[in-house]
Amino acid sequence: MVTGGRVTGAAALPIVGKVFIILGIVLLVASAVLATIEAYGPRTATAPAKIVAAGYYPLIEFSTGDGTVIRFTNAVRSAFWGIGDSVAVAYDPANPNNASIDGFAGRWFLSGLSGLIGGAFLLIGIVLSVLGRARMQRIITN
Repeated sequence: MVTGGRVTGAAALPIVGKVFIILGIVLLVASAVLATIEAYGPRTATAPAKIVAAGYYPLIEFSTGDGTVIRFTNAVRSAFWGIGDSVAVAYDPANPNNASIDGFAGRWFLSGLSGLIGGAFLLIGIVLSVLGRARMQRIITN
């Protein structure tokens, strides 16, 4: 209902639904951009590595193609890794410190999370919009 310039009740559902749809689309686009950046970014080389410390963020050590030993802290925390575990890393040959564990948790977590949340927002927005319109039709016909 519209009362004193405020939209309340069933009339608010399509508006809230549209907000969720917009947020969902924005997050899905962000997910696609993040995935594209990771897929076509500078981390083109891979190497075997070991977890040397498994604190809040694991400390990883690997050797580049020319034998340089690199240590870096992975940006994503995971309880799946322990000290001494073998993992694969993806790194930028021009800047080996730009490295990450080569897997979902290391490279694709942010784009995956953004896509998951964006998809949920989009679905919720569609449901709210459809329910709001259906309820408004019932109110108008009664």
